[in-house]
Amino acid sequence: MPARTALAAFMMITATALGTASASPALAAPDDVAVVRAADGLDVHRGKYVTLGGCQTAGQQGIERGHWDRYQCAEGTFFWNLWTNR
Repeated sequence: MPARTALAAFMMITATALGTASASPALAAPDDVAVVRAADGLDVHRGKYVTLGGCQTAGQQGIERGHWDRYQCAEGTFFWNLWTNR
């Protein structure tokens, strides 16, 4: 029984931490980060990806389809963030 209780507690803590991490980008970004994105013109957030390869594939597909001209995959806490110019 103690192992089952410990496992349940670990799963609850992990789920809470992941939920908090996915909600954290909704908070205001530091001013210096926002200025860098605005200067690059990559100010549209398109989504989060588990792997760098997935982010790069999505970015390249968007270019090929004509949705945007440039993209950047920025490393986050748990995910890669896809930023585009439009």
